[in-house]
Amino acid sequence: MASVPQDHLEPVLLDHLRSFGTARVAMGIEVVGLDGRSDDVQVTLRDVETGETRIVHARYLIAADGARSTIRDALGIAMRGPGRLSQAIGTEFRAPLWDLLGGPRYCIYAVTHPDAAGVFVPAGRGDRWVYGVEHDLAQEPAPRLTKEQSARLIRLGIGLTDLEPRVDRIGTFTFAAQLADRWREGAAFLVGDAAHQITPRGGTGMNTAIQSAYDLGWKLAWVLRGWAGPQLLDTYEAERRPVAAHNVARSADPHGGARLAAHELPADLGGRIPHVWLPSRANAVSTLDLLGPGLTLFTTDPSASWQRAASSVPGPPLVVRNLDAITARGMGIPHGGALLARPDGAPAGWWPSRTEPDAALRHAIRALPTPSEAVDRSAEGASAR
Repeated sequence: MASVPQDHLEPVLLDHLRSFGTARVAMGIEVVGLDGRSDDVQVTLRDVETGETRIVHARYLIAADGARSTIRDALGIAMRGPGRLSQAIGTEFRAPLWDLLGGPRYCIYAVTHPDAAGVFVPAGRGDRWVYGVEHDLAQEPAPRLTKEQSARLIRLGIGLTDLEPRVDRIGTFTFAAQLADRWREGAAFLVGDAAHQITPRGGTGMNTAIQSAYDLGWKLAWVLRGWAGPQLLDTYEAERRPVAAHNVARSADPHGGARLAAHELPADLGGRIPHVWLPSRANAVSTLDLLGPGLTLFTTDPSASWQRAASSVPGPPLVVRNLDAITARGMGIPHGGALLARPDGAPAGWWPSRTEPDAALRHAIRALPTPSEAVDRSAEGASAR
């Protein structure tokens, strides 16, 4: 685990985004108008520096514009839940704490001092730190701290009266636990903080956003490539909103992580194929790394009956992965059986034996919202099987 501050992570993500030839990144642009239609979206954009406006038409729109989403408001989608649970004061400072703490190193250091309870979090290379203190807004508003007052609290928390921290910045963050009423309006979709606000407790906010964005991404790709019908997009909210609702409610509870593992693991880990390391590889490869943009069929069938069935059934692109017995056992696939997975790792079918593999695959693929009979998969790299 690593503690990576936002101002370190964002440039990496931005460089990666710019590496895609089909992506154009425009900064300093705001949405000032939105016209959602049944078949496309019209967005009016304004350059905040020049004031110049322009209209963009798109088949689909993804609103990833944060907790105060302009697009969500324009779509008339309400947020439900507490918007001001508590407020945290974060002080960014520099001080030689690593010399004091020694090893091993951790991502969060909790302090229970009665007058300076909070957390110390490393925030980049060297001795750059953030000291966070949470205030219950139901009892009292969070105070406005000066740099001198923050330095005093840091000294109390660390336990060194002669420490001289260099306070660089003091900011506030409001804890909220809210969920959008719906995640889609016509051709527009909400994702990330625009769809849900999750407190930092448990660290599920960004994780929920990333997984939801991936879910929406592969489904949009399937529809745009003609691998699936537009009804596939209806499953985005149906599958991801309940997960976000669970995480929102759990993060609102200060003891949200204190659960019996036997009760919580099925909710947290269900709905995804197991991660199993593959043997005899020069580089470590997981079963999750074998997923492709289409469907993936995992099997341990020496007779190749699943392979033959996969080459004949219509539907989205389908790649067959023949596993060794140990890996297959780790994935819960009996000898001769098979497991069909979507691009996000969610199982789409499981069979304990190779009885009628052709009919089994056809039934599973028909269950997906895909116009399977209208798709010719032969040109989509079927030779990869």
